[in-house]
Amino acid sequence: MTEASARGRPRRSVPTYVWTLLALVAGLAAGGLFPGPLAPVADATATLIAWVVAVVPLLILAALSPAIATLVRRGLAGRFAGAVVLWYVFTSTVAGLIAVVTSATIFRIPLATGDRGVWTEAAAMLRSLGEGGASWPLLAILAGVLLGAFGARHDPTYRVLRRIADSIERAGGKLAYVMLPLILAFGITLGVRFGASLGLSHYLTMAAYTGALVLVWWAFYTFVLVRRVGRRPVGPVLSRYYVPTAVFAAGTCSSLATLPVNLANAKRVGVRDEVADFVLPFGAVANLDASALAYVAYGPFVVSHVFGLELSWMMMLAAWPAVVLFTIAAPGLPAGMGTALWSATLFASMLGLEGQAQGEFIASWIALSGGIPDMLRTATNTTGDGYTAIIFDSRFDEFFARDRG
Repeated sequence: MTEASARGRPRRSVPTYVWTLLALVAGLAAGGLFPGPLAPVADATATLIAWVVAVVPLLILAALSPAIATLVRRGLAGRFAGAVVLWYVFTSTVAGLIAVVTSATIFRIPLATGDRGVWTEAAAMLRSLGEGGASWPLLAILAGVLLGAFGARHDPTYRVLRRIADSIERAGGKLAYVMLPLILAFGITLGVRFGASLGLSHYLTMAAYTGALVLVWWAFYTFVLVRRVGRRPVGPVLSRYYVPTAVFAAGTCSSLATLPVNLANAKRVGVRDEVADFVLPFGAVANLDASALAYVAYGPFVVSHVFGLELSWMMMLAAWPAVVLFTIAAPGLPAGMGTALWSATLFASMLGLEGQAQGEFIASWIALSGGIPDMLRTATNTTGDGYTAIIFDSRFDEFFARDRG
């Protein structure tokens, strides 16, 4: 990824997403051309995923609790801060609901699977969220909220949480390159299972599917929320804020890495420091509305289209709030180790997949959602933060003024 040098001059390097795409395509080709010799690699990848799934709750706890502690210490109860928090929760929830309706309709998902009735299916989904692998990430989110609230009032605990958060942030960029062998292994898994041609077809279809999803969300944010609610002309916002921010975000695939650029570009279009300096950092941590939209919508695509398994409306409605919660816990972690992993684990648990089948399902989900889809989601998440700052700067001045008074 492109970073500033110590003297402030740009240093040229190959963007992370280029290496990611190359590793994924190389893995697809190798697995498709040599499925027999590389089958052990696919099996080992599935086994590794099973081990990683076991530590997912710890990853959630480590990412979420420092963010909660910092927000509480900043005065989360303030009118302006509270309005921002509610806005982000609302947009992510709405995005997830849109994904449920849209994807379930596109893939003709039935109300219930097999011969089970709707209420039987609903009860089964509630049980799946309360037991087994699906419950641990949810419990980790609850524990993260409680630990963060405690850390906000206990200085020694807060210092430990901040060190954890700083370590995660520092590791993020390096881990992106460290994960390249794992991305290669994911590609091999896809190639071995589906063949090079079909695996690439699935990936390109996923990229186009993601592009259509985020395009709808971007159009709604730009032409309805920014123009109508934020009372801003669209042209200058697109040219001076959206385009340069989205391009940088797509190149880095990281909301946190894009934060300095996002702040500068938002202020270029008139967002005041007081608004931008709270809304954008908080959004980089807690707002992944495009990811909520995408990962809920990926469920029917991966489950029904790629693997040919049964998925119901009841499963989608049960997964919707869980994925929204996962997007709150995801910041600070590379995409493959964040919401992609957690969402895939959730759906695999709800489907009752175990062992080798579970590993293959999760590895395929992560591989299909990386690279180009990750670029599209990150660009939309990041610019959504800036759009939110523009809207609040124009329409919610009274909240900020009361907070200061």
